[in-house]
Amino acid sequence: MNQPRPTREQLIELAKADPEAIADIVLKLWDRVEALEAKVAELERNSRNSSKPPSTDKGNFTHPPKPKSLRGKSNRKPGGQKGHRGDTLSRSDNPDQVIEHRLPVNELCAKCGTLLQGAPTGALSSESCECRQVFDLPAIKIVVTEHRSEKSTCPGCGEIVSAAFPEGVNAPVQYGEKVQATSLYLAAYQLVPYGRLAEVFADLFSCPISEGTLANFIKKGGRLATKTMEPVREELVKAKVAHADETGCRVGGKRHWLHVFSTPELTSYHIDKKRGLEGMNRPGLLGRFRGSLIHDFLSSYYRLVCRHFLCGAHHLRELTYLHEEMGQKWAADMIALLLEAKKLREREDCLEEGERRVIGEKTRERIRGRYCEIVLAGLARNPEPEPSEKPKRGRVKRSKSLNMLIRLEDRYEEVMGFFEYEGIPFDNNQAERDLRMMKTREKISGTFRSEEHAKHFSDIRSVVSTARKQSRGLLKTLAEMLRLPEKLGSSLANGSGT
Repeated sequence: MNQPRPTREQLIELAKADPEAIADIVLKLWDRVEALEAKVAELERNSRNSSKPPSTDKGNFTHPPKPKSLRGKSNRKPGGQKGHRGDTLSRSDNPDQVIEHRLPVNELCAKCGTLLQGAPTGALSSESCECRQVFDLPAIKIVVTEHRSEKSTCPGCGEIVSAAFPEGVNAPVQYGEKVQATSLYLAAYQLVPYGRLAEVFADLFSCPISEGTLANFIKKGGRLATKTMEPVREELVKAKVAHADETGCRVGGKRHWLHVFSTPELTSYHIDKKRGLEGMNRPGLLGRFRGSLIHDFLSSYYRLVCRHFLCGAHHLRELTYLHEEMGQKWAADMIALLLEAKKLREREDCLEEGERRVIGEKTRERIRGRYCEIVLAGLARNPEPEPSEKPKRGRVKRSKSLNMLIRLEDRYEEVMGFFEYEGIPFDNNQAERDLRMMKTREKISGTFRSEEHAKHFSDIRSVVSTARKQSRGLLKTLAEMLRLPEKLGSSLANGSGT
């Protein structure tokens, strides 16, 4: 549309002279309006009503789309609910330090002026005093331990014999495992960048450590984390139900992908250049998995030989877009049906032995029938596009509504697996929660400078995430990894030692 805009009089003259030219102009404008409407609809898609991540939200930043939770409203007031036990700071029966505050000699009563009798000598008893406790941190400082090995000269051959040093004491001067475990914890779990991590050690511990030394801690920790994760990853392959997902990240300025394969107890990360099957199966795990895999609708997952189930949260977001932005009423009906089926499954899973089942055969038939009715109503509203007079290569372009309906029609068991089978979760939130930290890390620490560093981080984070899921102390776990990685790996794989 770089041509100058014609005047009204010019268009009238053109219509009299050449009516077909006016028809061509109207058709071109019509096509342009349709293209612009499609572009506006795409820009209006955001993380609330589609599968797009929040980082890709665009559009009018002056008036961004209002956040809208997919959760229903409850009648509860904010704060602790009735019957909530609550937690507060409790007194310690064995304080580490006791400071006594005694009355001055010849102290007079503030009310009547009588001379007070002093308390008996010795420690104050709980009956003769009022007690208050203060919880505080002790002064933190580095403790230097010197190991001395006795030397002796053999009277027979003159050989100098020395006593053995403990395992791990290898250099004349070195940092201990607690310093190394703390650096791994702050870098891999709290996501503190090297510059700020060096400041933390200098300010809190009075222990200046260079960024290069901290990077060496991560390299060493990464190598040991790889050994630790071997039995954990083998256990993941045996899982009955697992989750998989991926998110973009940058390594050396280039686009890479962080892949996660996890359960509520175990986590395995790895970073790869590829997003598809080659990248997600690089560690050799998903290709051997034969259980039930929860994922989004990425086509690469369907090349895996396992049972497939789709994330319900993705469906709710996409259906919200179709209903709110495209006026598809059937989408609102499907949202209501999915949420009803989810609530029924949650009630069924909470039943105690002997209680009447919530999901019986009649309920299943009703849900299945309603599902088919909604899909048929949607297909009637969104018919297949008419074939073009000039056949084009590739698949026929369909609307988002029709693509969603075809998915719902062809993949009922994958969409409704949470309702039809026990143990299948409604959504893929487990994997999405496991991946969320990468976006936080990029905002705090920036990108990875090398693939080696990215691999070390992903392996250490795998150990940290698994330990956190099993309610283990992270510093203790990381210290054990530095000493006995194989033993820790077996313990994590078995879920023991929590």
